[in-house]
Amino acid sequence: MPVREVAAKRYAQAIFGIARDAAAFDRWRADLERLRALVAEPTVGGFLTSTATPEVRKTELLQQGLEGVDPQVLNFARLLVRKRRLALTEEIVEIFDELLNDQRGVVRAHITTAVPLTDNARTQLSAAIRTAAGATEVALQEDVAREVLGGAVLRIGDHLVDGSVRTRLHGLRQSIAGRSR
Repeated sequence: MPVREVAAKRYAQAIFGIARDAAAFDRWRADLERLRALVAEPTVGGFLTSTATPEVRKTELLQQGLEGVDPQVLNFARLLVRKRRLALTEEIVEIFDELLNDQRGVVRAHITTAVPLTDNARTQLSAAIRTAAGATEVALQEDVAREVLGGAVLRIGDHLVDGSVRTRLHGLRQSIAGRSR
């Protein structure tokens, strides 16, 4: 695991623990999103991550840009500046979201189909995923890609189920090519 990922995971786990202890997941999530947006803004993010910018100026900008956030979130942002880890903000927030989804029993799934799902198909798919994953809720992201041809490609976490016509045709083509040799 790359050093950046390890560091981002440690920060995310630490702030997740703080949010859990304070029973303030939603507040932390909203405030972290504000921090992410601030750092993602090219001019501001460049200023905050630049080694040429004095730390005191970075802290002033954070206080202005994050006015009204929980003091612990502001302290966390200052810590990231002091440790020169502000560039990890995006990864930290993503890992925090994963931890929060796990805590709440939410599973994220991504489906790619050749045509948009009907409401009935979406409902049935979500119910099947919820049952299979033992989740209380499914966050389903949908994409339409004509190159799938038919069927679907479903990704749940690290698991991939490719039931697309394209993949079946490719397998058939490989099988026929292998037999004709």
